[in-house]
Amino acid sequence: MKILIPIIGFGKAGGYRVLSELANNWILSGHEVSFLVDERSSSPYFPTAARILRFDSQGLIISEKEFGIQRMFASAGNALSIYANMWKALKKINENYDVVIANHSLTTYPVFLASIKKARKFYYVQAYEPEYYSDKGDVKSKILKGLSYVSYWLPLEKIVNAPIYLKYKNLNAEKWVPPGVDKSIFFRRKNFPKFNSTNKIIIGVIGRAEPEKGTRFVLRAFSDIAEKNKQICLKVAFGNLPKGWSHESAEVVIPANDAELADYYRSVDILVAPGMLQLGACHYPVLEAMSCGTPVVTTGYIPADLENSWIVKIGSSDDIVNALNEIIKTPDDMLRKKLDKAHNDVSQFYWDTVADKFLQMIAR
Repeated sequence: MKILIPIIGFGKAGGYRVLSELANNWILSGHEVSFLVDERSSSPYFPTAARILRFDSQGLIISEKEFGIQRMFASAGNALSIYANMWKALKKINENYDVVIANHSLTTYPVFLASIKKARKFYYVQAYEPEYYSDKGDVKSKILKGLSYVSYWLPLEKIVNAPIYLKYKNLNAEKWVPPGVDKSIFFRRKNFPKFNSTNKIIIGVIGRAEPEKGTRFVLRAFSDIAEKNKQICLKVAFGNLPKGWSHESAEVVIPANDAELADYYRSVDILVAPGMLQLGACHYPVLEAMSCGTPVVTTGYIPADLENSWIVKIGSSDDIVNALNEIIKTPDDMLRKKLDKAHNDVSQFYWDTVADKFLQMIAR
């Protein structure tokens, strides 16, 4: 099959990793995959073997030579021009693609409007986007929220990335495919976490500035528990801490790539992922930490449950403190049993399985 994936631009968010990994796995299976992206986009942060088609302000595909020498940021205009130019490019593309996959609410519009011969058009939903604009009262956010909401009514074949989205508000779908994990990178740690009266205990969290990610509740929980237990330390990946926040037992680490991120998960004794939105969806810190063999405290993202992790209430630093204390006091045999269950449950999320499942859904 020939597969085309139009995107806003390459970035560092987990959704871009999903697309790159899907493309890489599909290419290994013998299919042709191309990304269609505005010329102003940076190069892929997550490596991909897919062909990259860059379009200019006229919707014309430019060569890599032109892009590399003179064309970056050549187009004038704002973000709206990306979608207008994408629509132009999709109309001009004359290759016989079998499948076109929109993956962001705003890319659905140029994909829907463009006539792309006989290609099947899909919408891969990686989150319910309207909720991410709910707390912003400015006009721009209201418009984006409305466009995101309407995108789920467009006549595109929808595939969602978690069961929660099969019937979620105005989003209805019949198929779901989760994001994947690279088992060669996020492999299980050799050293089983040990909690005793002498070892330093390292709590981990992926630092995120967005309020809905719940980082602030981990910081409060850590401050509370560290007052009573001097063994407790905090290691925050990527920083993004509140202005002025610091603690003598906390440090920030900046993983440069997935390999270093995996090393980070294996370096902490407990990973806390207290997101506040769309529980039951997929959340990379939960998947990756589980794959690395690290105990996970979360508000409830798949595949986390009471048998393979520790579930806490949304927005409760006290609950996080209680979960941390419970893990520290858990006997080794019980802890290992829970981590074995977590590792087994995450195996269905490895990339070879995920990419094959997705491929079966889009094949004619």
